[in-house]
Amino acid sequence: MPALIEHRPRKPLRPTDAARLTLSLVAILTAFVPAALRADEPDETAFRIRYQKSADQEIEIVGKPLVTAQDGGQMILTDAGQLRVVQPESVLSREQLAEPFTPIDAEEMSRRLLAELPPGFAIHRTKNYLIAHNTFPGYVRWVGILFESLHRGFHSFFRKERWPLEKPRFPLVALVFADRASFDEYARTELGNHSDTVIGYYNLETNRMITFYVPDPERNVATLVHEATHQLAYNTGLQTRFADNPMWVSEGLAVFFESPHFANPAGWQGAGRVNRVNLERFRDYQQRRPGNSLAMLLCDDARFRDPTTAGDAYAEAWALTYFLIRSQKKAYIDYLRELSRGKPLVERDRRERVALFESKFDTDLETLDRKFLAFMRTVQ
Repeated sequence: MPALIEHRPRKPLRPTDAARLTLSLVAILTAFVPAALRADEPDETAFRIRYQKSADQEIEIVGKPLVTAQDGGQMILTDAGQLRVVQPESVLSREQLAEPFTPIDAEEMSRRLLAELPPGFAIHRTKNYLIAHNTFPGYVRWVGILFESLHRGFHSFFRKERWPLEKPRFPLVALVFADRASFDEYARTELGNHSDTVIGYYNLETNRMITFYVPDPERNVATLVHEATHQLAYNTGLQTRFADNPMWVSEGLAVFFESPHFANPAGWQGAGRVNRVNLERFRDYQQRRPGNSLAMLLCDDARFRDPTTAGDAYAEAWALTYFLIRSQKKAYIDYLRELSRGKPLVERDRRERVALFESKFDTDLETLDRKFLAFMRTVQ
């Protein structure tokens, strides 16, 4: 399963970072296990659902079912682009609407954001983003420029590979808090007590990116681009939320895009610059890298969730992504296309993951690993 929270550590990955990846996902999993799952057929029928979220809170949403469990529990995609798990016993009312499912527009999203967030928030709107904030307007304008630069670069990268990505169905939302304290107060509801270890994250469930004002741009650019890359991937058809997206793919691609470039006013100029931090980390890892490292990276996400191996896993994910894009880009894009067809909550097992990889790159892991390591020795 993918993690609910995609995040980028503010420092080299620490032991607590990897453990946090699955915190909120437990709620999604336990909502459907052990009940059998059925991915619903594509259907734009919309429902208005009112349900009991807790003893003292009722929620009303408009959305469409994406997945239905045998016991009637459903994963609902709301008109705001959020994913909600609704259990049958919590439903108070359910009404099928005459109109088809229609995502809300930027104006309605802005209204809902301001109604939800504390007083003092404003909306900074760019061509493709809504940035809700309560911090310095100049900083938020810079964030907007950075996001738009990434948006152009991201689409351009895949358009050159003859893969015109989809236009996001929902407004792309980011929250920028004024300081660490207000960020922690909000993030604690999603990350628990681990919010103080990150300066930003993307939430798969809410489809939002969350961060706060950090005056040192060099410290912040990589995080913002990394998390915004996750958001773009899940909103343009490149990846499907809660489908079988191997973490090495998600994280490797995000790190591939994230490298800052401070000669550019936005702090970022394009994808594919050598990521110096991860290159050094990978070279350090090579001194103790086991022979089955590549197989373990591909077959499941365990290395990312183990605090003792997560840092090396991030570095190897970037290195492998860099190698494949530079040396076998056509096969890599074809592999991403296959992954993009995944359905929510449907997983491949360990053997299926490796078999898919070997088939798309027309090789065995031992041969590819030799080429991979030889290539990385040439990277400067």
